[in-house]
Amino acid sequence: MATTSLPRTSNRSAVLAALLSGTEMDRQQLISDTGLSRATVFRIVDDLMAESLVREGARVLRDGPGRQSTSVAFDDRSALVCGIDLGGTNCRVVVADALGRAVIRSRDATPRDAGADELAAWVAGRVADLVARYGDGVPLTTVTIGLPGVVTGDGRSVVASHNLGQITGTRFIEAVSARFGVPTVVGNDSNLALLGELQYGSLPERETAVLLAMGTGLGSAVSLDGRVLVGRTGLLGEFGRLPLPGRDQRLRDLLSGADLVAYARGRGADVPTAQALFAEPEKHADLLAEVHGALTHLVTVVALAYEPGTVVLTGGFSESFGAARLAEISDRVAEAVGVRSVVRRADLGDSAGLLGSMASSLGRYYESLGVSTAHAASVAVDRDLVVGRLDACPTAPGAAGHDATTRTTHDDQMAEG
Repeated sequence: MATTSLPRTSNRSAVLAALLSGTEMDRQQLISDTGLSRATVFRIVDDLMAESLVREGARVLRDGPGRQSTSVAFDDRSALVCGIDLGGTNCRVVVADALGRAVIRSRDATPRDAGADELAAWVAGRVADLVARYGDGVPLTTVTIGLPGVVTGDGRSVVASHNLGQITGTRFIEAVSARFGVPTVVGNDSNLALLGELQYGSLPERETAVLLAMGTGLGSAVSLDGRVLVGRTGLLGEFGRLPLPGRDQRLRDLLSGADLVAYARGRGADVPTAQALFAEPEKHADLLAEVHGALTHLVTVVALAYEPGTVVLTGGFSESFGAARLAEISDRVAEAVGVRSVVRRADLGDSAGLLGSMASSLGRYYESLGVSTAHAASVAVDRDLVVGRLDACPTAPGAAGHDATTRTTHDDQMAEG
């Protein structure tokens, strides 16, 4: 006898995807949205309610004959997901419900002197504490950690990390995954920041886009057809290593916060941060001309490599570039190589990596429920609500000895060595 498991799985996926927008709808609306039969929709909804994934909502009143019914909605209390943006200075965490709406977040100073095992225990312990205090008994199901390092494509090893040397290799990843006890994925923080911009920013999902992260280090990420590319060795897009034409400096020496400060001081400019150069443009005109030239060269490289419709800047001193300057760089690149890319600042700022980590965890939770990749892509995400909830979400008191609420953050944005 022929099996019906495949179509039944696809039907369940379609119903779940329709409900994952977070809005209540009655079964008749589900029938209309999915194109499934009445009997199929009613059966799937009953199954999902039995699994505590869907809850009853308000009664739906209809004119004329016919059975009255109640609306149904995906139960946002079915699970908690966690996104972590682990930086060399600060560690940001968000715990969200099953619809991606932040429940609690934290920001603590990263214990930089801790070894791999100690750091893993600290990160896992911080999340466990947040879930215990603010999770209201809802179970944590998935975790994603954005790391400031070159992460291999399989997520099992960190090839190099400029800011947190102790995460290099496999020990940290293995230790933190074991301590969480739930499916845990790690990735490069720039890649996750681009995922955040794709999911919750205004980047067109089917347009090629490049993200340049100017933190302590210089990171980059690229998406094609809505998918963030991940190389086998993790070195894909490590443009900061490229030498500047005819010079001893590399791109990162002028386009990453820590290295730019060091370069400026070597040129006699005693500045505390990269932003300080931009605060006095006349005084530092020569240095800034070098920075603008380096950024133009980098955009030219990525324009030829990927032909992106948009290049977004985030992290560190990226906010120092005015819209007029970025438009000028876009024009110069188009004139030089014939590729027109809009160069602009990212929508989500330093929240991109955190939101990207959360989106990764959320996607894996939905996959575990049986939502297919195609159906997941069709979910109508309320981006303003998700971002607004993160912005309005309370910040938990700092972990003992690691409160970062008053620390600066210019050197904690997507800095991957």
